[in-house]
Amino acid sequence: MQDNAHPLLALGVRDFRRYWLALVLQVVGQQMFAFTLGWLAFEITGSQAQLGLVHLCGFVPQFVLTLLGGVLADRIDARKLIGISQINAAAAMLLVGITALLGVAQLWHLALGAFLWGLTAAIDEPARASFYPRLLPRPLLRSAVPLISMAFGASRVIAPSVAGYLIAAAGAPVTFLLCAAAVTIMAAVLLVVRPAHAVARPHGSLIHNFTENLRYIRGNEVFARTIVTALLHSTLAMGFIHMLPVFAKDVLQVDSRGLGVLAAAAGIGALAGFFTHAWVQLRFTWRNLLLWSLTLYNLALMVLAASDWYWVSFAAILVTGVCHGYFLTCSQVMLQTMVDDQYRGRVMSVFALVWSLMFLSGFLLNATGEWVGPRVSLAGGAIIMLAYLWLSLARARVMRQVVLGSKAA
Repeated sequence: MQDNAHPLLALGVRDFRRYWLALVLQVVGQQMFAFTLGWLAFEITGSQAQLGLVHLCGFVPQFVLTLLGGVLADRIDARKLIGISQINAAAAMLLVGITALLGVAQLWHLALGAFLWGLTAAIDEPARASFYPRLLPRPLLRSAVPLISMAFGASRVIAPSVAGYLIAAAGAPVTFLLCAAAVTIMAAVLLVVRPAHAVARPHGSLIHNFTENLRYIRGNEVFARTIVTALLHSTLAMGFIHMLPVFAKDVLQVDSRGLGVLAAAAGIGALAGFFTHAWVQLRFTWRNLLLWSLTLYNLALMVLAASDWYWVSFAAILVTGVCHGYFLTCSQVMLQTMVDDQYRGRVMSVFALVWSLMFLSGFLLNATGEWVGPRVSLAGGAIIMLAYLWLSLARARVMRQVVLGSKAA
């Protein structure tokens, strides 16, 4: 591995370091909000299908508008887009928090909060992916990508546990209000960081920019296959995190603190994946790392679906976290290092659909679970994903020719 790929070198750049620390707080707030929203929805309704409906309300704006967000990120100052999106996120969290504090929270309040949060993510994620590479020299980009992924992994360790104990100790309203405070810090930090270089803006209409991006991705088979794999994985498997309230309460019979520990297992595993990714990358080809990380991820989901024991479930979720860390990091390093700057926001917006499709996955898995049971629903999605990996992706010759971080596919 080259020296400039060391995961900590990017933190030596002051503006990137400030941005990264604010990002950690922002994502912790977002993850706490999602966790608390799901818990409160299940507490109010006791229905797995209505819990899935809340997740669907977050999915719709995120899925519909993320690609538009990518076009805007390449045309408009990404810093302004991120700031506006975080103000909107804080408003959504305050709305839900105040209604819960007053004791008048109903399902539609939670659904509206999820919708506003999904709207925020549709603008924030592609803008963020376009913005942070401009805070440091390009040779350090391979160092920055794992740190950005690590911010999300760390949040999955910290946020569920903190939220679980806060709900038990102080209630959901206090948790929502703290989430709002966390996301506003990013808006303040954006006022003091300065991008190192400008990016050429695309010309033409929004529709032209959008179709141009699709042609660009289709013309690069490695990009296309990586993104399709990521989106399919997100739809069929990643939403298991939104089924955890059901498994915790109905299968493993634990309270919000036990649920917080289960959810944190995914984050602990993800952190382990991010920290060991550089070592693993030296020993596996990019294609094999992608293929085997997703294979082990879905096998672990099948173990989770069959488990009646708390610590076996914890271990299975831990494995998914490690594999998720490897998958996210190697995919984003490849995309960010190979993409041309003028397409960065738009290409990464397509990859960012992973996060919106996770809401759809939560809805589909929970809705299916209402019909056939949560175990069958979870295992079924994992089996379909495994079939795709070994019948399609494993046979793609072009995936074997990629050298991670190379400009040539």
